Amino acid sequence: MRKWNKIRLNQVLDYEQPTKYIVETTDYDDSFKTPVLTAGKSFLLGHTNETTGIFRDVPAIIFDDFTTAFHYVNFPFKVKSSAMKILKANEDKADLRFLYYRMGRVRIDTALHKRYWISKFSKVEIPLPPLKTQKRIAQILDDAAALRDKTQQLLTEYDLLAQSIFLEMFGSVVTNPKKWNTLTIEELVVKSKGSIKRGPFGGALKKEIFVDEGYLVYEQYHALNNDFTFARYFINERDFERLKGFEVKSGDIIISCSGVYLGKLAIIPENAKKGIINQALLKVTIDETIMRKDFFTFHFTQKNFRNKYFGANRGAGIPNFPPMSAFKKFPFITPPIELQNQFAEKIFLIEKQKDLVKQELKESEDLFNCLLQKAFKGELVN
Repeated sequence: MRKWNKIRLNQVLDYEQPTKYIVETTDYDDSFKTPVLTAGKSFLLGHTNETTGIFRDVPAIIFDDFTTAFHYVNFPFKVKSSAMKILKANEDKADLRFLYYRMGRVRIDTALHKRYWISKFSKVEIPLPPLKTQKRIAQILDDAAALRDKTQQLLTEYDLLAQSIFLEMFGSVVTNPKKWNTLTIEELVVKSKGSIKRGPFGGALKKEIFVDEGYLVYEQYHALNNDFTFARYFINERDFERLKGFEVKSGDIIISCSGVYLGKLAIIPENAKKGIINQALLKVTIDETIMRKDFFTFHFTQKNFRNKYFGANRGAGIPNFPPMSAFKKFPFITPPIELQNQFAEKIFLIEKQKDLVKQELKESEDLFNCLLQKAFKGELVN
């Protein structure tokens, strides 16, 4: 590893409070010019038509003071919250892109709800090569990131193609311009007890009853990530029998019922582990003579459908699911099953192509991470 001089981040990065750049109204519209950003995961909140208080001294890094999340920004913007810092590099000493990549390797404990830039993050020491070397490293990492991002964009384009096919075949699921028959979830599920079932409440599923192995407890993670290799909590056979009414089986759909990821869903795959849902999930068993499971999930995730039943009219980030009486009345357009089958065939072909792209994405991410490690060990450039 090369011996580069160490320097604290606050010696090469100056910060500005975002107060002057906070948006005055959240009446966003995609036709407006100026993006409104957050340093958190969502990044782009919308666009505003406000013409004053715009941060133009780009590029810059926006830093979430409470979570330490950050983004590199190279276009004018406004912000939603004061809970961030806007960071600029001392250009005589440091390259901002180099610092951006190096900050991604900083790890600090953010368990406490406090501001971290001044108290901790800015005091972190990093090895700092000469400015010319920084720029070369940043360019190599930019090129690798561009390859990764291009592959990611291809996945996005396949998703847009699937969405386009859906709209062409079926139209909006909310306005229903093609006048399809509509059915409620109550009418779409199989006619058996427990076909719509919310997870157990209260003390029915306390952590103290969990065991090292046994029957799986399905969590929000499974619905959010569609990852059924994940297994963290188990219950024994006695507790499984006691909670058997909450059992999920292959083909059931699980839906997230709380938090900011309200309404995310996934289909339980073949050969899934035997188990039950926890209190943060709802399971639905669809009658596939009426509606395909994959059509249901595609319908459910339509943006206008989610906005109407889980969106702004119910409050942003609302932590609770709608009352079951309301949920059971959600209307779904119900085209003939033959058309649903045709749609599924088209999506199957798209998914096969996406699988190939996902493999390419993994390879490009592995390359980027390899270069990242080499870069900060001093092994990437002479």
